[in-house]
Amino acid sequence: MRVTARRKKKARLGPAKKFLLALCGAALLGVLVFQLYLFIHFRLHDDYKALLPEPYVVEQGQAFSPISETEPDVPGMVLAAENDYLKLYLDQKTANVAVYDRRTGAVAYTNPLEGMSDPVAGGVNKSILMSQLIVDFFDANRLPGRYNSYDFSVSLGQFGFESLADGLRCTYDLGDMSSPTGIVPVYITEERLTHFTDLMADGPSVFIRYMPSGDAPGFLQLNEGSRGMATMRKMNASFAEAGYTEEDYIADMTASGVEGAVPLGFTVPLEYRLEGDALVVSIPVSEIVEAGGGMVHRIQMLRSFAAAGAHEQGYIVVPNGSGSLIRFNNGKTHAEDYMQYIYGLDPLADTYVTLGNSEPARLPYFGIHRQGVSDILAEVEVGETLTLLTASIAGKLNSYNYVYPTFVLRGSSSLAMFGSTGNEAELPIVEQRITDAYLRVRYSFLTPDYAGYSGMARYAREKLEQAGVLTAKSEGGDIPFYMDLVGSVMGQKFFLGVSYAGQNPMTTYADAARIVDDLAENGIRNQRVNYQGWFNRGYYHDVPSRIQPVGALGNVRELEALSRKLEAQGGQLYADVVFQRVTFFSKRFNWQQETSRYYGGGMVAAFGQVNPVTLYNTGALGYIETVYDLLSPRFLRRYVDQFNRNFSRYDLSGVSLRDLGDALHSDRKRTGYISREEAKLVALDSLNALARANGRLLISGGNAYAFPYSHELINVPVAHNAIYMVDEEIPFYQMLLHGRISYAGPPINLSDAYDEAALTLRLLEYGASPHFVFTWESSSALKYTGLNRLYSTTYANWRDTAIRVYQQVNDVLGPVSGSPMAHHEILTGGLRRVTYENGAQLWINYAGEARSHQGVTVEAKSWLALEKEGGAP
Repeated sequence: MRVTARRKKKARLGPAKKFLLALCGAALLGVLVFQLYLFIHFRLHDDYKALLPEPYVVEQGQAFSPISETEPDVPGMVLAAENDYLKLYLDQKTANVAVYDRRTGAVAYTNPLEGMSDPVAGGVNKSILMSQLIVDFFDANRLPGRYNSYDFSVSLGQFGFESLADGLRCTYDLGDMSSPTGIVPVYITEERLTHFTDLMADGPSVFIRYMPSGDAPGFLQLNEGSRGMATMRKMNASFAEAGYTEEDYIADMTASGVEGAVPLGFTVPLEYRLEGDALVVSIPVSEIVEAGGGMVHRIQMLRSFAAAGAHEQGYIVVPNGSGSLIRFNNGKTHAEDYMQYIYGLDPLADTYVTLGNSEPARLPYFGIHRQGVSDILAEVEVGETLTLLTASIAGKLNSYNYVYPTFVLRGSSSLAMFGSTGNEAELPIVEQRITDAYLRVRYSFLTPDYAGYSGMARYAREKLEQAGVLTAKSEGGDIPFYMDLVGSVMGQKFFLGVSYAGQNPMTTYADAARIVDDLAENGIRNQRVNYQGWFNRGYYHDVPSRIQPVGALGNVRELEALSRKLEAQGGQLYADVVFQRVTFFSKRFNWQQETSRYYGGGMVAAFGQVNPVTLYNTGALGYIETVYDLLSPRFLRRYVDQFNRNFSRYDLSGVSLRDLGDALHSDRKRTGYISREEAKLVALDSLNALARANGRLLISGGNAYAFPYSHELINVPVAHNAIYMVDEEIPFYQMLLHGRISYAGPPINLSDAYDEAALTLRLLEYGASPHFVFTWESSSALKYTGLNRLYSTTYANWRDTAIRVYQQVNDVLGPVSGSPMAHHEILTGGLRRVTYENGAQLWINYAGEARSHQGVTVEAKSWLALEKEGGAP
């Protein structure tokens, strides 16, 4: 009866229930399939790892042995290494290193010889003058601290030297590394203690001095009564007899996990090598040892190298925008030091509050010109994405002018905590992972024919040419005319009084052809068109994994025809694309999986427009498409490959990169961490893939790592940031590139303070081509779009100005378009002189009255071009 009942009950399962069960099963299967897809498509995607370099090999050092010589070129020091250009000397008592230039007789010291008697520096500032390294750190309680290598290593005798093939290594133990028990471990496992006491003559008497530890479960602990001076002396001898070393001591004490068991301290190696005419200074981060719960935050390297005294003449060259000079002893002792991150601060580490617009440092170079003494050009070769560059002048902290790099190896932040009583506290957060890199700075010692900032730029350019990064352009010819054409942008539209988001075609393909033809008829044939907003919903397009041209602009074949027309007359069309900044409404983008995140709070890297009230740079201001996420470098190459496959279907030979050579960010997830150094390697690989697939690249911003793949550059810095510490702005960036890569600054018609005469003079001085942004439709049509910042773009309004500016600039720069700048001079009263390698000379007068120099007179706010130096116009 029971069996029959059950069968009847089972038979009552009707079609509806069966359908419901089937539906639940299908839903469960769908969830499982989707999770499997996420796991395979995102979490297992680690192709970027193939781009990372193999673990570097640190040279095995040998016992330091000075090179004998009868008459040292640097008295009081021993010779550590030499080559045909330089000699490397060492003071074994202070770790001060000197470089002697055989060609000029100049000597550069890592630390001033009179540092300890400096009349301005007091207390710790004297120690800083004598230090080769300064380590900022967090202790076990995440409280910040600082150790300088003089007070916390050299003066304590905690340093040593090794000879390297072409130099030397100095290893610093920073901190109070002394132990009250010597090498006798306070905590040790029974197994290890037995191993060592078996090797001692008095092993049993040593063993009985340990008891089970209450602080470290599983460990034995040294009895308090066994820590007398006489007992410690005997036990140290016994442990040394058994082969127990300081390294064993640190390992056992660290393994115990007892806070404070190991003194807070750090071991940092600093390497010096001679390579040709340069001193290469390195820190292998993998060899840094952190003890006592300490965590290295950042390291200042050779803060006082080649520092110039208060009596010297000269200047410091810094990559501030286009470049700046900080003159020695300029008297600005109450000003903040010059400080700037190379390639700008990582957006993940930056604040969300924007207090002003500034031009990042786009070059990893800095220099020291000591008039009548020496010229040194420094390049951060490895670790530039982690570098904060600092410069200061005599009279502030000491009597010297100096510039140095700081490598930020760990990020840190703070989390605001609110208690039940309303009290607020800051909880410090420190990243667990240290960025591992073989940090390297090359200090090149220049001969007198490379003196000054002009010589430094020429030296750097020649090195880039030798490396194949820069190649010569053909001499003469019309300079390019750059114009951004805004195609379409999403905006607010209305139908029967109802608003909706739709396409605003600002410059159709046919309109673009009209602009190109009109300019060509007026003598501008070498046009470079950066066509923006042509696919995937316009200017703020979604991820370029697919390409769907905006239909409102016309048939895409018209754009291809325009490209062919431009090429036929010597120009080029570039199709604009954004890879790293993914707009909020983007399709086919999984922001939870593909966005870079900040380590500490797991925050998604999301940015937008600057709210003028709060100054937060995360606002939409009514246009959600202007809010964007940062694509993790992990997935960058995937999108580049997808774009290349789709873009190949179109007959367009140039690609404009809006952000790939302009911004660089890390991904600080706890799992899958990608440092900024690693992100640079991913960006280089993507640039290479884009260049191979698409022929020509127009890159915006122009960070130095993008130079090998840049056919042309726009939005490069043509001014510096007006930091009070700096004295003069110079075209150092342009002196590096002129005659090798064509470039232009920001759009002229969007200048904050439009002054046609001043802008024209700046283009001439900096050898830059004119750059405009145009729309065929009135710019008033952009008012209700996310591009409402483009307030002055109507082609009809700017046509005559563009033609006039181009003709003026082209007449002067055309004959020198393929010639590098040989010399740039800052003369008196607003007068500048630029000399090109082909002998041509250009005089620019910014003053409101005529200026004369060496028999040459230049009218007010005007210029004078000479075919040869000292020749006639």
